Formats: sequence, structure tokens, C-alpha cells
Amino acid sequence: MKLICSAFILCLASVAAAQDTVTLLPTPLELPVRLGPLQFDGKPHKYEPAALGASYQYNGAGISLTIYVYDAGVTNIPDGGDTVANCYLFEQTKREIGAAGYSDVRLVSEQLVRLLPPDDAPLAREAVFEFVRNEQPTLSYLWMTGVAKHFLKIRFSMDPSHRDEAAVARRFLLTEIGEAVKAHLAPVDADAKESDFTLNISADGGTEVMAAGIMYLTLLDTQLKEAPDSTPLCGGEHVPTYEDEVSVFTSLLALNLERATGTLGKQVAEVSNAGFLGEFVWVELHRKSWGDAVPQGLALRDYQKWRKKNLKGFKRPQLGSVVINRPRPMTIEAPDAP
Repeated sequence: MKLICSAFILCLASVAAAQDTVTLLPTPLELPVRLGPLQFDGKPHKYEPAALGASYQYNGAGISLTIYVYDAGVTNIPDGGDTVANCYLFEQTKREIGAAGYSDVRLVSEQLVRLLPPDDAPLAREAVFEFVRNEQPTLSYLWMTGVAKHFLKIRFSMDPSHRDEAAVARRFLLTEIGEAVKAHLAPVDADAKESDFTLNISADGGTEVMAAGIMYLTLLDTQLKEAPDSTPLCGGEHVPTYEDEVSVFTSLLALNLERATGTLGKQVAEVSNAGFLGEFVWVELHRKSWGDAVPQGLALRDYQKWRKKNLKGFKRPQLGSVVINRPRPMTIEAPDAP
């Protein structure tokens, strides 16, 4: 432990000259060519297409650090780790690690980390993995954040001989990255406030369907606020489960949907009165994410017979969607964490 810690301390105490830094193109971020016992290998590794950016490799005895800088074809990438775009790519990278051919892969923990504690920004998403690589037990960190309209993805891995040094090395590297990122963060607009939810109301189908859509989305929005864990992990359009969809339509009927929305409301009320609301939702409003396994208790054959007589010419209504504008809340590292 003394060897690696002394190397980190020496790096912290030294003043790096301009020639001793590397610019993480295509961003303006700069890092020392030597980070404690880790040495930059001397050249960026560029990828095709250009949206995949470049990587910068640091190596040491039993440890490695790879820094990826790219935009993934996304424009106007926001700063920080707690954004929809950063979350999606973070989750993608986690899946890639799980499918990389390592054995005994285990996700140990994940959280939002402070790059420069106790400051609230910049933040990065962190996942800690353990796996066996080349018959060697490995501890591996994944960090991701956004800065200078690019994604910054960092992989830091070490073999068992350095396990006792993991906490020291982790904090040292996060601080170095934080210092590099801090100078290039966009100014924060204290008055800018983004709603957690956006209701996209469909104009297709006329005023009756629009009225039904407003009622539907309002109830779905309320449902999500009461159960935040049901929101999409990384934000985006919320796709209700079958059970949630039935619950919303039950609430709509309790609010006299048929009186407020004309033909559509009357049709749904007739379905409910006939005892086929669950079947109606499963058949007429089916979503791909529900799969093909029919929920227990649905009388689909009886519903189809009833439908032929009572729902002739029925077309699926376009009721709109609820879009979640931020990732699901994630634990944030304590300001005084080591």
C-alpha cells in the first residue's frame, strides 16, 4: 500500500507543466500524463464513426484507467451525471460489462458521486463491479458524467494486490477528474426550472378524444407522482403496465368519462357495464411491453363475441403520453464521504 499511496501523494504535491498534460479531445479537458502510478500510453485511440469519439489509456502495475470522450450522436449534452442521456448510456455500459465475457460478474454498488466533495456539482454516476478476468479477481469502477457537450466515461480497474488501496485511489482519481471538469461546466441558471413530467396531448381524433386524453394523462400523472419508483429508470416516455392502465380507466369511469367525452366515453362505459374492462384494455390498448402472456381471469373469447356486436368499427384512441424529464432518483454520495 505504501508504494501506491506515495505515488499518489507525490502526484498531488507536484506542479504539472504544460507538456505534462494531455487534452482529452474533442473536449478542452486536460489531465496530467501521470496520475499517481498510472501513466498515459501516449496517444488517443480514435473510433469510427466519429460519434464514438476517442479513448485515453493509462496503465500501471495491476491497475488500468481508460477514459472515453464522445457524444454518441447526441446534441446539446447537458452537464452532470444526473441527466436522462447520461443515465441511458450508463445503463448501456453496465449491460456491456455484464456481457463482456468476464466470469462471476457482480454489481456491488451504484450511486451518484461527488467529484469535488462537499460540492454538489459536478456529479457522476458510479457503478462498482467485481468479476474474474483472465482468471484474476478484479475490482472495477465505472464513472460517467457530461461536460463540454460530451460524455465522459471512465473505467478504473485493479487486481487483488491493490484492493487495500482502492478507496485512496478512487478518491484521488475522482478529484483529478473533478478538477478537470469543473473549469468547463456551463453556468447554472438558478431561475431555470424543468418540470419533472411533460404531458403530450394528442390532437388526433377531435375534441372528444382530446378531452379523454387530458383526463387520462392527468390521472396517469397523479399515479406516477404517488409511485415514483414506477417511472422509467432513466426518464423518457412512461409506458403503463396492464394493471396501471386498467386502474386509470377505472378511475376515468368513476369521473363520468362517458359524460365528458362523448362517443369514446360511452363505449368504454358500455364495455365496463358488460364486465369486459380488463379484456378491453388487454385487446384494444395492448402495449408491446406487456408481452403475450394473458393475465389470469380474462374471458377473451366471450369479449370477442360481445365486441363484434357492440364495438363495430372501434379504433384505438390516441390519448397522448407522459414523458419523464429526469432519471429516477438515485442515492447521492454524502458530502463527507471518504
